[in-house]
Amino acid sequence: MVFGLEQTVTGFNILEADEEAFYSAIVAGYPIVRGDYVIDQNGKYLLDLASKVVANKKFLRIFIRKNANWWWQGHKATPVSAADYIYTWQQYLAPGNNPGTTTGYTNIARAKANSTKEVTFYWRKGQAFADYRDIFDEILPGFALKGDANGCGGGCTFNQYWHTGVVGSDNQPISDGPFYMASYTPGQGMLLKKNPTWYGKKAGLNEIAFKIITDTNSEIQAMRGGEVDAIAPSPESALSQLVHQSNLKYSAIPQIGQEHWDIEVGPGGNPLLKKQWMRAAISEGLNRQGLIKALYGSIAPGLKPLNNPEFELGPDARGKYSYFKKFNFNPKNAIKLLKSHGCTGGPSSPNNSNNKLWTCGGKKTEFRFDTTVRASREQSGAIFKQELLSIGIKIDDSYHQGSDLFGTILPSGDYDLAEYGWLFGSVDPSNWDSIYQCVNKAKNLGGSNYDRYCNKKVDALFRKGDSNFNSATRNAQYEQAAKLLANQISVIPLFAPPQIFVYKKALKGASASNNSTNEGPTWNIQDWHWG
Repeated sequence: MVFGLEQTVTGFNILEADEEAFYSAIVAGYPIVRGDYVIDQNGKYLLDLASKVVANKKFLRIFIRKNANWWWQGHKATPVSAADYIYTWQQYLAPGNNPGTTTGYTNIARAKANSTKEVTFYWRKGQAFADYRDIFDEILPGFALKGDANGCGGGCTFNQYWHTGVVGSDNQPISDGPFYMASYTPGQGMLLKKNPTWYGKKAGLNEIAFKIITDTNSEIQAMRGGEVDAIAPSPESALSQLVHQSNLKYSAIPQIGQEHWDIEVGPGGNPLLKKQWMRAAISEGLNRQGLIKALYGSIAPGLKPLNNPEFELGPDARGKYSYFKKFNFNPKNAIKLLKSHGCTGGPSSPNNSNNKLWTCGGKKTEFRFDTTVRASREQSGAIFKQELLSIGIKIDDSYHQGSDLFGTILPSGDYDLAEYGWLFGSVDPSNWDSIYQCVNKAKNLGGSNYDRYCNKKVDALFRKGDSNFNSATRNAQYEQAAKLLANQISVIPLFAPPQIFVYKKALKGASASNNSTNEGPTWNIQDWHWG
């Protein structure tokens, strides 16, 4: 079958911060490299690479499937072992490595290989990690990653792994999942073939070609015309063309994630953005509900703005926990706020024809805005650009390929405002730690905190919540952090976008594939087959 992939990728080591994008994960995550658990379409954790897990306040003990082996082309089968788990843990903490998150891994003090198929990780004193099911979600084959993998010229580092494919040190494919990556052509796509030795249900398809189609309209037309057999597209209004097509199945469910605006408060951003009142004025200049209606009214009715920085869905995100609601669309108040802080030269009231900008502390209210080339984000940029200009704030918008935004612009910190999405593997709030915690490269903290936000009280609440096995008090600690994050406007949350999965009716086994987490629709790819 052929799967349409709407973004290029920066690599396939999805544990590394600059390669952990959604479209890398649905190719190289569960189809190729496995972890302790897999999360199904209902959000339920199912044991996968682990046959049993025991966790308490002292240790995390993992029993690895006895029949789990690495298939490495041209080599004898090698057991997935305790050594692989220990190696993976070490990569999260090694100086110079750039993991997307170290949450949970820094809580571990030491590890012991009890046997080839049993490993115990001992928590640091007072730092037991309550969300243990969300760590070790991908295990690296440490024994196969030494040498010249991916042409590094004398040895790859963690940050260089798998830029050109999921391979071992001799550049031959390696996998412990239902498929392996037979080839990768940058900018064009990847070919996956069935792994003959996988421990699970044998794949119903022999080959899956992932074809990169970065233009949304071209992707939709490829689906309509039968050029591709399935897509997991960004939720664009143009998808309404596919909703009722007779030979297709169309599925839309809420994502566990957050479309948002990053506000760079580090040295690379505009100094005005370090002021909370300026961030508040920008927030109140954005009609988030109006944007949602414009983008998704025809494909996801009922979608609401997100008002909690830690919880996206469910009762913990609504009602009294809607901390960000105070910064909802209020352009008159935004102008009042700017005036109250000594800004001059802007409009006296919101005006769609306005071209006057405020000057605050000698600086014009003009900011760079970066996002990806995607129809919804281009529409979002255009709408918000006009709304902010009506209150005297100008954004200079630039649109990039995903590989440029996530590979260069965000990691550099050289931007002012940026729109992109976070998508998580579970609803557990500890997922947010690496996004909001203070950046500390030496301790591998804040790996996804591109906007350089830092609050010691938030960090302390994260540490308490991470080691608390009492769900009620644990949630309360994360809600305290959420309130601080919202009041300080660490980011501007927009919405939890719908997750779309469209596939041909003739493709069987895919009816339960649409998944709200970052595992995406390929979490059960082994079940797919032609009817």
